[in-house]
Amino acid sequence: MTDLISILQQPDVRPIRLFPLTEPAHWVSILDAKGQEIVCIEDPTKLDASERAALDAALAKRHFVPVIRRVLTITRAPDGFDWLVETDRGTTTFRIETDESIQSLGGGRLVIIDKLGTRYLVPKITDLDRDSRRKLERYY
Repeated sequence: MTDLISILQQPDVRPIRLFPLTEPAHWVSILDAKGQEIVCIEDPTKLDASERAALDAALAKRHFVPVIRRVLTITRAPDGFDWLVETDRGTTTFRIETDESIQSLGGGRLVIIDKLGTRYLVPKITDLDRDSRRKLERYY
């Protein structure tokens, strides 16, 4: 994969994690501008240091998955539910359209997809405070 760095430097090339929530350390696909796969990397840890750094930098630009630390409020809105949460990146609000926007990943993990398509992760419900767990108990 000696050309990986040059591939990643092309303007319309984008890396995506194929299983970002269940296998975040494995299976990265590099796509061209038309969405066609150029290369698939099963285990990025096997890349040399410079290739790994280039891949990590490209993925960091693309993937944004805040981790929810506390659920402050969930309120009914005309077209869904408004959430106020504390994440690993600070306090934020978002709106989900339906309960179907919240999916269990098993093992006490949830992914919440807001109206704009941003994914929020609850890595382990039991690690949340009691009030947050009560707000989420209908979803797991």
